[in-house]
Amino acid sequence: MKDEYFVEETAFLEEARARAERGGLPPHEWREAYAKLVENYESLLKVVQVLTHQATQLESKLEKARAQLELQRKALSHEVEGLERQVQYQQREVHKKAQERDILYDRMGRTRMMLIVLFAVLLVIVAFVAYYIFIDTEQMIRFVKSVRGLD
Repeated sequence: MKDEYFVEETAFLEEARARAERGGLPPHEWREAYAKLVENYESLLKVVQVLTHQATQLESKLEKARAQLELQRKALSHEVEGLERQVQYQQREVHKKAQERDILYDRMGRTRMMLIVLFAVLLVIVAFVAYYIFIDTEQMIRFVKSVRGLD
């Protein structure tokens, strides 16, 4: 894997491999190679420290974001549960009101029917009274006398 961030270090590593394959080095080249190795190690160590620090900060931010998302999820879940309870309560209230309306309509129907029957009875009574008053008055007089005991 070619790394575009560590070009110098990669080149040094390839050069060191090539030297190792060619054979031994004189002592002064060993010293130069070792000094270069220490420099590269120091440079890499600094880069790794910076990257580790940044990774730690990012991980901390990620954990905070995760915790905040979890809190928001719980809050939303609680809100949804509350809304569901409210909807259930409203549904029960609507159902109760519908039952009350049905009972009221039933009572109204029965009351209407009783009024019709009472009106019909009243109409029959008025018709009989009108018949006896205007058409058959003799029969009416006899009826009234029998009711009063004047016979």
